[in-house]
Amino acid sequence: MPSVLVTGANRGIGLAITRHLSARGWDVYATARSEGALAELGTMPGVHPTRLDITDRASLDALAAQLPAELDGVVNNAGIIVNGPVEGLTLDDLSRQLDVNVTAQIGVTHAVLPRIRAAKGRIVFISSVSGLIATPGTGAYNASKFALEALADALRMELRPWGIRVSLVEPGPIRTDMWGGALEQHDAMVAALTEEHRVLYAPHLAGTRKLLGRMQKLAADPQKVVDAVDHALTARRPKSRYLLDASSRIQKTVMGLTPTPIRDAVLAAATTSKRRP
Repeated sequence: MPSVLVTGANRGIGLAITRHLSARGWDVYATARSEGALAELGTMPGVHPTRLDITDRASLDALAAQLPAELDGVVNNAGIIVNGPVEGLTLDDLSRQLDVNVTAQIGVTHAVLPRIRAAKGRIVFISSVSGLIATPGTGAYNASKFALEALADALRMELRPWGIRVSLVEPGPIRTDMWGGALEQHDAMVAALTEEHRVLYAPHLAGTRKLLGRMQKLAADPQKVVDAVDHALTARRPKSRYLLDASSRIQKTVMGLTPTPIRDAVLAAATTSKRRP
């Protein structure tokens, strides 16, 4: 039976992917950090709980020893969102965002590539529409996903000689605990800002919170991501990119054709409240 490594498998999209592949008979090496999460993952058929902290270099070094000699796929899913205006970000916050969403993804890929090469397997990165279009208040997250897109594009070309396919899955808002807690995360970010930045960005912060509430209602079923990952891992001709719905495809096309000043004005208006909180 085929084997796959799924990072961030204890929650949200990663857990949905793990359950799906388990049901399809895959050997799933599902990563998590806590004992409780690892124990829960171990109750699923064919799932091998795999301890991993993707930001810990020693943990990454120990990953390969927990995997089979050949690996048919890796799904780089683990990630975080650091939000807030760029001026309000601490350098530690920015470093954490890039370390988890970019550097660690490549660290995992480095660790498994010899096993992927042996099986002529697949590499899948869970990116985002946010890796295609930057918006006010999500600059750090946008930067991480833009970087991931570039690295995956380079890998896709570099790994052609070995027949290794590399795919990017680019969801919009997905109905998971991460999006379910978006308003609480926003409020925590605002509370962490300096008083000066809270005053300076008050209209933007209020507008962004309102927009998040609307986006929560539009969040899509995680099954859309699961289906894309399944196709990327199993199709004879997997896509390089998977945009998951018509609205995302339209958004990408329209934004690509819209002059920058107009695009900036539209996005700024969408994330700014005319009334101060």
